[in-house]
Amino acid sequence: MSEYTTHTGPDLPFFRLARREMPHVSRLLEQARQGASTALVVHGEAGLGKTVLLDSVVPAAVPGSTILRAAGAEFEQELAFTALHRLCLPLLGLTGRLPTPQRAALQAAFDLGEGSAPEPLVIGLAVLGLLAEAATSAPVVCVLDDAQWLDAGSAQALAFVARRVQAEPVTLLFAMRDPDAVPALAALPRLPLSPLTEQEAASLLAALPHAPLDAEIRRRLIAEARGNPLALLELPRDLDPAGYPSYLDAPVTDLVEQSFQHRFSTLPERTRRLLMLAAAEPLGDTGVLRRAAESDGLTLSDVEPAESTELVQVGADVRFRHPLVRSAIYRLATETQRRHAHRALARAFDPEHRPDRRIWHLAHAADKPDEHLAGELERLAGRARRRGGVAAAAAFLERATELTPDPAARAERALAAAQAKHEAGASEQTGALLTVADAGPLTDAGRARLLRLRGQIAFSLRRDDDAPVLLLEAAEQMAPLDAALARHTALDALWAATGAERNGDAHGIKAVAAAVLHGPAAPPMPQPADLLLDGLATLFTQGQRAAGPLLRAAVDGFRQADDPGWLPVACRAAWDLWDEVALDDLATRCVELAREAGALTFLPLALNFQAVAATYAGRFTAASAMTEQAHALTEAIAGAFVPYAAIVLAAHQGDRGRARALFEQSMRAAADGAGGFVTIVEYATSVLHNGLGEHAAALAPARQAAGRTRLFWSAAALPELIEAAARTGRLDLAGPALDELAELTEAAGTGWGLGVLARCRALLSDTPDKLYEEAIDRLAGTRVAVQLARTHLLHGEWLARSGARPRARASLHEAHRMFDGMGATAFATRAARALRDLGDRPVSSASSPLDALTSQEAHIARLVATGRTSREVAADLFLSPRTIDNHLRNIYRKLGIGSRRHLRELDLST
Repeated sequence: MSEYTTHTGPDLPFFRLARREMPHVSRLLEQARQGASTALVVHGEAGLGKTVLLDSVVPAAVPGSTILRAAGAEFEQELAFTALHRLCLPLLGLTGRLPTPQRAALQAAFDLGEGSAPEPLVIGLAVLGLLAEAATSAPVVCVLDDAQWLDAGSAQALAFVARRVQAEPVTLLFAMRDPDAVPALAALPRLPLSPLTEQEAASLLAALPHAPLDAEIRRRLIAEARGNPLALLELPRDLDPAGYPSYLDAPVTDLVEQSFQHRFSTLPERTRRLLMLAAAEPLGDTGVLRRAAESDGLTLSDVEPAESTELVQVGADVRFRHPLVRSAIYRLATETQRRHAHRALARAFDPEHRPDRRIWHLAHAADKPDEHLAGELERLAGRARRRGGVAAAAAFLERATELTPDPAARAERALAAAQAKHEAGASEQTGALLTVADAGPLTDAGRARLLRLRGQIAFSLRRDDDAPVLLLEAAEQMAPLDAALARHTALDALWAATGAERNGDAHGIKAVAAAVLHGPAAPPMPQPADLLLDGLATLFTQGQRAAGPLLRAAVDGFRQADDPGWLPVACRAAWDLWDEVALDDLATRCVELAREAGALTFLPLALNFQAVAATYAGRFTAASAMTEQAHALTEAIAGAFVPYAAIVLAAHQGDRGRARALFEQSMRAAADGAGGFVTIVEYATSVLHNGLGEHAAALAPARQAAGRTRLFWSAAALPELIEAAARTGRLDLAGPALDELAELTEAAGTGWGLGVLARCRALLSDTPDKLYEEAIDRLAGTRVAVQLARTHLLHGEWLARSGARPRARASLHEAHRMFDGMGATAFATRAARALRDLGDRPVSSASSPLDALTSQEAHIARLVATGRTSREVAADLFLSPRTIDNHLRNIYRKLGIGSRRHLRELDLST
C-alpha cells in the first residue's frame, strides 16, 4: 500500500534534513545515469524523512530514467514475492527477452503460469536480467520503501540483484527503519538519517500553521520530538486547550502513532470502520476496499472525514499519510474488530482468482481452531512452494498449525512448517514448532522425521556435536519403516560426524560408522549413495584398503549423477582415493548441476571443490576466479562463507598476508562451531611455511593437522609433516607419518598418491635419486602440477647439496618455470634462491595473456574463448549479459585485440 506525504514548502527544516543526505544519494544516482550500478540502504526511525529524501532526490537526479517503486507491507510479509511483483510489474513485457529458465522462474514466482518450483537463485538472476534489459534504453532506479517489511522471497531476490548488478545503470535504493531487520540486505552500503538539530526543530515549529505556542510548550514539544520532523509536524495538531498533547513522555514513534490514533478516534464510527478495512489490506486496491466496504454496509464516501484530517487519500489507490497511520489504526483496534475487518476483506476476493489473499484474510479472521481453514492454508502452502515461496509456505503452515483442532494433525503440520522454515534458511526460528511437533502425538515415521529434522537443523546451525547423534537416532528409528530413507539419513549422520571431528579424536566418527554398518544393508542393486555410505563407514572402521573398492565404485557411479545432492561427499571420496581426475570431474559436475538447478546454497560449496582441484592442477588464476565467485554468491544470499578453497590457494601462492587474514577468518568460524575448518587452516599453514622454506614453522601445524582423524585435509597434511620433519631432523615424526601415508596411497594405487609417496620416501632416504625420479615419472602423468613442481624443487635442492650441479640446475629451472607460471610465488622464490646459490640465474616464464587481467576477467575470457555467447557466460556466472560485454571490452583493451575470434586464438590455458 502506498503512503502520501504533504509538503509545506521546500525551505522548511524537514527538507533541509533531507538535503543533508542529498549529496550522497545524488552522487550515487549520477553514477547510475552515467552507466554505473549501485545499491544503498537509507535507514532511520519512522518519521525521519526517508521517503521524503527519496521522493525529493530521485526524479531530479536521473532525468529520463525508469523509476520503479514498491513498498513492503507489515501484513503481507507472508505472501511470497508480492513486493517484487509490484516492482517488476511495469517491466513484465520484457520477459520475452530472458532465457527460458529465467522467464519460467518469474512466471512461476508471480503466479503467471504453470511450472515447477523455481530456485531462488534463478528468480534473482531473472530479475537481474529484467532490470538489465530495461536499462538498455534508460537508467533504472528501484525504490523499495518500508523494506523492513519485504517478504522473504522479494528481499532475497533483490539482495542478489544488488550484489550482482555491475555494468548496468541500475540503482537500488532501500528505505527501512532498522538496517539489520532484513538479513539478506544487511551487507549493503548504508546511509543513516540524522535527526533535526534543536535549532532546526525550532524553525520548523515556527513555520507551521498553528496557534502561537507558549515558550514552555514549544520547548517541551522540541524535547519530546527528539529531532523527528514527523513528530514536530503532527504533535501540534493534537494540543488540548491548555496547549499540551495528552500523550507525551513516550518514545517518539509511539508519540506520533498516538497522535494518529487520537485523530482517528475523533472520526465518525463508519469512517473508523472503513479505515480499519483499509489498514488491514496492504494492497491499497480501491476496488478491494469498495467491495469489502459494501459487504460491511459501508461506502467509499465514508472516508471523507479522514481525508479532511489528512490521514488518508482514496483515489485510484488507497494511500495513508504515513505507514504509522496504518499501523496505529490496526493496533488501536480490538481483536474482534480486526477479525471483523479481515472477514469483510476475505469476501472481497474471488476464491477462484485470488485464493491466497482470501485465505490469508480468513486466517487472520479466525478466532478458534478450524480444520477446514487449516486445510486450505496447507493447500495454499503447497501452492506457494510451487511458486518458489518456501518462506511463505512456512508461514501458511505455521498458521495452519495454530488453527488445527486435532492434536495429531497439529503435530504433523508443525513438523511440516518447521521443515519449510529450515529449507527457507530460518532454522533458528523453528523451536516453537518443533516443540508442538514433539508434543505429538506423532506416528513412528513422524517421530523419526522429527529427529532427522532436528539433526539437520543442528548441522546447519553448526551445532555439530549434536547433529550426528540426532541423525543416527533418526536413521535407527527409520530403519524398519523406510530402509532407503534410513540409509540416506545415516549418510547425513556420517557427513555431520566428519564436520564435528575435534582435536584428533576419531571416536565420534568411528562410533557413527560402526552403527551405520549395523544398520539396514544396501539393496541388491545399490545406488552410488549406498556404495558411498558403506565405503565411508568401512573407511572409518577398517581403513583405506578395505574401503577402496566401495569408494571407487561410488565415485564412478557419481560421475553420471543427475542430482547434486551427494556429490560433495563423492568429491571427498575421490580425495580419499587420491584420484585428482575424479575429483576434478566430480567437482565440475557438481558446479554444472548446481547451476542448472539454481541451487543457491549449494553452488558456493561446489565452486570451492572445483577451485581446490584447479589449485592442485596449478591453475591458480582459474581457482581465484572460482573462489571469488563462490564468495560473491554467498554474499548475495547473505550466507556464511568459510573460504577453504581460498585458504588452500593463498597458501600455495605463498601470499603470507592474504593467507593470514583468511586463516584468522576461518578460525573465528571454527570458534562459532565449524570445527572441521581448524584442520584446513593447520594444513594450509604448513603448506605456506614449507613453501617459504620455513620448515620449523611448518612442523607444528602439519603435526596437528595430520594427527587428526584420517580425513581429507589431515591426510593431505602428511606429506607436509614429512617434509618439515625431514628438513628439521625430526625423523621420529617423519617415520610414522610416512608409514601412514604409505597405507593410504598404496591402497589407492593412483599416480598422485604413489608419486607423493615416492617423494616423501626420497626425503628420508640416504640414496633418494631414483625415488625422486620415480615420483617425477608418476606425477608427470597426473593433473597435480603443484606436486610435480614441488618434486622437481626438492630433487633439485638435494642434487645441489650432493654436488650434482648441472642436474640440480635443470631440476630447479623446471621447478621455477612451473611455479612462476602458476603464480606460486613462495615456491618460485625458493627455487630461485637455490639457483642463485649455484651461481645461476632464474628465468621468468613467458608471460601469459591473462597476466594483464583480473581473475574474473580471465575467467570470462576463457569461457568466451570456448565459443560461448555473452548470455551463456552470464548465466554461468550469475551476471547480466551487459556486464559480460562490459568485461569483454576491458579484456579486448588490455590484450590489444578486437574480437572474440582473436580471443580464441590466444593461449588461455593457465
